[in-house]
Amino acid sequence: MNRILCIFEDKKAENFYPFTLTRPIYMLRCGITTLEEKISSISLEGEICLFCRKYLFGVTSQKIEKVKVNPLKDLKEKNLLFVNGRLLFLEKRINLEGKEEIGVKKGEIVYARLNKKTLNKLSFNDPDKIENVLYQAKQIVKVKEIEANLLEYPSDIIKWNSYALIKDFGRKKERGVKGKIAKGACLINPEKIYIGKNSTIEPGVILNAKEGPIYIDEEVKVNPPTVINGPCYVGRGTIIDGAKIRQGCSIGPVCRISGEIEESVFQGYVNKHHDGFIGHSYIGEWVNFGALTTTSDLKNTYGSVKVFIKGKEVDTKQIKIGSFIGDYTKTGIGTLIDTGSVIGVASNIFGGGITPKFIPSFSWGGEDGFVENRLDKAIEVARIVMERRGVKQTEEDRDLLKKVYQLTKKER
Repeated sequence: MNRILCIFEDKKAENFYPFTLTRPIYMLRCGITTLEEKISSISLEGEICLFCRKYLFGVTSQKIEKVKVNPLKDLKEKNLLFVNGRLLFLEKRINLEGKEEIGVKKGEIVYARLNKKTLNKLSFNDPDKIENVLYQAKQIVKVKEIEANLLEYPSDIIKWNSYALIKDFGRKKERGVKGKIAKGACLINPEKIYIGKNSTIEPGVILNAKEGPIYIDEEVKVNPPTVINGPCYVGRGTIIDGAKIRQGCSIGPVCRISGEIEESVFQGYVNKHHDGFIGHSYIGEWVNFGALTTTSDLKNTYGSVKVFIKGKEVDTKQIKIGSFIGDYTKTGIGTLIDTGSVIGVASNIFGGGITPKFIPSFSWGGEDGFVENRLDKAIEVARIVMERRGVKQTEEDRDLLKKVYQLTKKER
């Protein structure tokens, strides 16, 4: 039947602000890969289409090549499988082909397998309203209650990251050492360690996969004295410089890592090249941590951590949650970040004192208060930072920051 896989966003993508201000929900990392990469395994060699909010079209097309984005006109006469981009797809429970049906979990759509005859009966004309179209389809197609892991908040990614690392490593075909391990490096449980091409592990480094696998991608350099405990993923082009990396960490591409991190996800292009602790946190792209920046990830009462999501306090029901920090944000030396803090996009935080639990996007300041971070200055600094990593800022990148500035104006 040659059904096409379509990955879509629903309204709960907003629960993942500030990260989904600058990308679709399915581009978030959990484990070794992004949610999109996991879902795409449903269609190994078939056509895949992505749906996102219209203002994210440019950056999504730029970052995920060879995949059509919001191609409504191209799909009018096709048979489609829609899959919710919040799905943490670790178990093979959804098939590309099969009878028409809609899989739900507690009323929320996980997937919808629809034929072109059904699609022609629906208002299939706005990429921002795909969820509404699928709820229309529930009136005419069989609905099936299923087991599925639909992520609700960023804290869920922290909760599931270690398990996702283990499952992703099991699904990856790569094994063994393709890079260079210097004499004096120590690998514990080496059958659970993969080291990619052109990566180097220097003397005095310890890779301990006793409690879970370690996946080192290509062109990574790990300098002493570094200890990495599995499960852990280190992305392409990253440099680890004398770090203590505890279990449950996913470090995206082209990061600079030192100090201590634990149970945290770095989306990519993060600069943490100094001492300090980041624990049970999700960090966006192009974030820079000043020396000794430290997160608290545990309340003195050992109580459940609450965070602010879209202006409301949400109970994570977890006792360890650090910080959620949006793209392009920077901290000054000695910044202390409170338990369960949320910091938006393109903010500049000064050290001294403990940060507020919520800092809006495009904020500038510290314990003496905040003013607005100028949009033109934020765009220019982002350009400089990106060029330092060999990435050219595009018109789409600039337009995105302008849009996020407008979307978050009420927060400030």
